[in-house]
Amino acid sequence: MSRKQLIIDASCIMAVIRNEPNCNDIIEKTKLYELLSPECIVFEVGNSLSKLLKRNLLEIPEAQKCFKLFKNMPIKLIEVNFDNALMLSGEEKHYAYDMYYLDCAIRHKVPLLTYDLKLIKIATERGVKCL
Repeated sequence: MSRKQLIIDASCIMAVIRNEPNCNDIIEKTKLYELLSPECIVFEVGNSLSKLLKRNLLEIPEAQKCFKLFKNMPIKLIEVNFDNALMLSGEEKHYAYDMYYLDCAIRHKVPLLTYDLKLIKIATERGVKCL
């Protein structure tokens, strides 16, 4: 029997790889799911880590360790439909990166796990279950 699937976004990934206070909550919510994410997650996580480096909130070895932890996570990368994502971005007047996650959740008919309150609002209004 195949596992249920779930789209996970960069805010949740960053919380886990940085062992933030909500890390255990995310692990608990995802343990019964096969994790999916748009292919751009790799670049988004790298960019988030570089922002922390720029602000001196992380040392280079720590950032590299975090990225390695991310790369070892069992996340299936899925292709983004850019036409759909840009349509969503235009309709919602919201960043394309967030709409990549929403597009994937809509197309794959699976829930979305994010801590982005604006994305939760948009997704919920479009009928996507958010965990």
